[in-house]
Amino acid sequence: MVRPTIHHTVAAKQQASRDKRKRYYEKHRDLILLRRRLCRTNNTPSITAESNTNVLSDSDDEVDFDAIITLSDCLGLVRDAKNKVLAIVPSGTPTIYVEGILRKYAMSLRDSVAGDIEVFGEGLTAVEPYLLWAQQGQDKIFNMCGVCNEWRAADKVSRFIGHLVAMLEDLYRLALSGDLDEAYLLGETMYQKTLGLEAPGV
Repeated sequence: MVRPTIHHTVAAKQQASRDKRKRYYEKHRDLILLRRRLCRTNNTPSITAESNTNVLSDSDDEVDFDAIITLSDCLGLVRDAKNKVLAIVPSGTPTIYVEGILRKYAMSLRDSVAGDIEVFGEGLTAVEPYLLWAQQGQDKIFNMCGVCNEWRAADKVSRFIGHLVAMLEDLYRLALSGDLDEAYLLGETMYQKTLGLEAPGV
């Protein structure tokens, strides 16, 4: 049975929606104010007194995620992940980087029939750790502020790196199982689908 309509006019629906939001705010007021306060006090780009400047270790590729305690630390971690990936992918376009790796693999087919499938593995291991950095930073931002502008910026970085990792994982998995040639000819790889390339055919 369909639920009966309670509010018949647009004005009544708007007022009911306002009342619902007001009740929610009154019930969760302390938590909402705490999140807002954290976002406002910690979103300065400079490192604050509470901020831990020793987040990166000496090797510069290991991160102590427990040392990331402020919003500035989280944003710095996401920024570092983005910069590291952009150093590997200077064009800023994941498909161009994947195309370069496919070229390396094609060149390795001259030397052996199977080709050097570790080209995909090396490309993947070069980028994959920074996906974890971006995701950890994004999660910590969400825990502090919820969905805010900083979280949205971190989400863009996570999606960018995640898309790149997914394309490389797809190619590496297909290469390991020996199905890469067939999948490429049929246009079934994620790389081809992303670019909208037609299948080369047999």
